[in-house]
Amino acid sequence: MTLTADKRQGQILEFIEQRGWLSVAEISTELGVSAVTARHDLFVLADSGSIQRVRGGARYVQTERGEAGFERRCRQRTNEKRVIANAALRLLGDAQIVALDASTTCYHLALELHPTAELFVVTNGLRTAEVLAERPRILVMMPGGTVRPGGPSMVGEVAEEQIRRSRVEIAFVGARGFSPEYGLMDMVPDEARLKRALVSVADRVVGLVDHTKWGRLALMPPVVLPDQLSAIVTDRRPTPAVMEELDRRGIELVVAQDETPTREGRRDSSRGTLLTNTPENDPGTAFVAGQSR
Repeated sequence: MTLTADKRQGQILEFIEQRGWLSVAEISTELGVSAVTARHDLFVLADSGSIQRVRGGARYVQTERGEAGFERRCRQRTNEKRVIANAALRLLGDAQIVALDASTTCYHLALELHPTAELFVVTNGLRTAEVLAERPRILVMMPGGTVRPGGPSMVGEVAEEQIRRSRVEIAFVGARGFSPEYGLMDMVPDEARLKRALVSVADRVVGLVDHTKWGRLALMPPVVLPDQLSAIVTDRRPTPAVMEELDRRGIELVVAQDETPTREGRRDSSRGTLLTNTPENDPGTAFVAGQSR
């Protein structure tokens, strides 16, 4: 399918945000366009201030608003984030204290969060806190520290220290990249350190990543190592090799698929894994259950 110029340029910008640098040749190969078209797209993005042109390609620009505006990132892959959020809710169980990072996927999780019992939520995301503060039965704790405009989120040593004095039963963490070998990765140093603090006080850690994050590397060292992960929630099944590696490492895999549920589960012939679609689940949510820790 041929992408419109706007969608193609949005995809290029997302690639550059993920990788830090992208060549004209990579754009041509991955999007199936000519080098002339790739260069034109880079000039358009550079004129908007989103990237900086360099010889042979373009690099990511850190602006005053951060690596990308929160509102713009929220509008990207909203359907994937919605189904991931709904699937992630099933992992809450009877937890009373949970943590959400400042990612847009956790923001979407907050939009879907309507507990029937009192729930204490720790978050460094300002938008996430704003949503949850209006909900009955939810108490929100935000750390102090420095406001990072692009988040917008609370970061810094003060925030990290306050988080480390806490304890949460389950932490939900978004990422800019994920692989079974390296774990969850991020682009922003302050956010990466804050996420590590959240992970250090959590009994269980759940990564929320859409299919575009699989196999992507980010600039920072891993935020969450594979042996720290209890589960990954995503919107599409990864390759059989990745599924086998997750299973070997004891990481539960939950796949949320945007399709009409059937009344019976079906067996994935490639893995012998049950994909469960039950009537009580929200429409559009399916599960792939791997080995749980």
